[in-house]
Amino acid sequence: MDKFFKLPEKILGRYIGERVKTLYGAEPEVEVSYTDNFDFGDLTTNVAFSLAKVAKKAPVKIAEEIAAGDIPPIFSRADVVKGYINFWFAEKFLSDVAERIIAAPEGWGFVQPDEEPKKIQVEFVSANPTGPLNVVSARAATVGSVLVEALRRLGHSVVAEYYINDAGNQIRLLEESFVARIRQVKGEDVPVPEDGYHGEYLLDYAREYVEAGEPGSPGEWILQRIISEQKRVLERFRTHFDVWFSEREFRKSGKVEQVLRRLEEGGYTYKSGGALWFAASKINPEVDDFVLVKSDGQWAYGLVDIAYHAHKFEERGFDIVYTILGPDHHGHKLRMETAMKALGHEGKLQVLILQQVNLIEGGKRVMMSKRAGKLITMDVLIDEVGVDAARYFFLSRRAEAHLDFDLDLARDTSEENPVYYVQYAHARIRSILRFARNRGFDPNSVGDADLSILTEPEEKLLLRKIVRFPSQIYTTARLMQPHIVPFYLLDLAKTFHNFYTKHRVVTEDSALTAARIKLIRAVAETIKNGLNLCGISAPEQM
Repeated sequence: MDKFFKLPEKILGRYIGERVKTLYGAEPEVEVSYTDNFDFGDLTTNVAFSLAKVAKKAPVKIAEEIAAGDIPPIFSRADVVKGYINFWFAEKFLSDVAERIIAAPEGWGFVQPDEEPKKIQVEFVSANPTGPLNVVSARAATVGSVLVEALRRLGHSVVAEYYINDAGNQIRLLEESFVARIRQVKGEDVPVPEDGYHGEYLLDYAREYVEAGEPGSPGEWILQRIISEQKRVLERFRTHFDVWFSEREFRKSGKVEQVLRRLEEGGYTYKSGGALWFAASKINPEVDDFVLVKSDGQWAYGLVDIAYHAHKFEERGFDIVYTILGPDHHGHKLRMETAMKALGHEGKLQVLILQQVNLIEGGKRVMMSKRAGKLITMDVLIDEVGVDAARYFFLSRRAEAHLDFDLDLARDTSEENPVYYVQYAHARIRSILRFARNRGFDPNSVGDADLSILTEPEEKLLLRKIVRFPSQIYTTARLMQPHIVPFYLLDLAKTFHNFYTKHRVVTEDSALTAARIKLIRAVAETIKNGLNLCGISAPEQM
């Protein structure tokens, strides 16, 4: 069995495209989507409307002519409704999908790619190593890691990367702040620099440093200590990086100078006010020019970042790079895209801007500031609500939307908490399977069970919904929108709970019992794989 699932919408799209070409000699872009209302079938297309002028016929007539062909065997029928063509999955196809899931559950959710697999990098979090990771970094960690897993399930080779900003002014301020804290530990009355980092965490690290006998230089010690701590908490948060890439080391490589020369030779730079500027507006009038080299000869951050991104394509061979940035980086996004166009990499860089996270407790917003020392760190968040709830809630809205994170709801262990509700659906199914085994029925022996005897609406709806799972992963990767999978899982869980309240699984009818066990096993594996994709556990019991 091929691990990669052929998406029904792709199969249908190819059929419609061939049918339209045969009937009308046209090759329009065919859009196929899942229906919002199952009363109108499983998949639908509005292609007839775009053909009205070419075919010189009414959309309804065109739709009827398209639907009259020999539709792919995974469908049982095609209905025309006001010019739309709605397609219904065949029962055998639905049964085959359930059997596929049970036979190879770990492969369910891998999608047959519609292009050659690519080498892709996803860079995310990349927070300054100046203190504990906060909730915005936790959101980035969640979104980035889900995107990585979704892309891998499309057959791509994906590298998850953390860019360590271990150079520049913020590192100087970190060292100065840390030295002040060391002196305070030794009893001196010295202030932390006004624009430095005032968090208590530096005082704790200063005590650790002094008690250890002050090993190494303070600046290097605190930098490595914070990076080590960031790595630890990210692993705790189920976020793994394949590469930790140092800005400081990159600056020594000579790559920045090379890229700067190319920009100068290409006519993309000019001098003004003693500084060297990038003529971004020459490429895109909507992007302001920006400084590459400051008047004191120091490289601006933008230049180093341009070189870093060019290095990804030219030296490391990535076909596509996804970069996830934090709030207020829209200008930087445009600058990087413009620079990549100048260097011949137009369209290869995809940037997603995450918006701010507001922690809400008791109906009020919790204020946070790293430099002021008022922090809700990622560690604290995990302690408060757990990894599962935190990751689910970070996926509860579109990535580019502001997120109000309700701490009280995240702590809740009732069905009001959406992650608990989804996990409980999985645990409930596992409980039913244990019950069946105790009644002498082996849940692992239902591979040949006949699902055609499942005629209840709730049963059919579950079958029709689990088929949609791979499409959710495909759309997540294509649109860079990881919220899609948890939304789908919540809907699937609701459908299962509704089924469970109306129907017994283990009955006196052995054939019906086998069919329902086969059905709910497929549902459980779908929920489990979806939760795993999101970095959320799927408990066997709750």
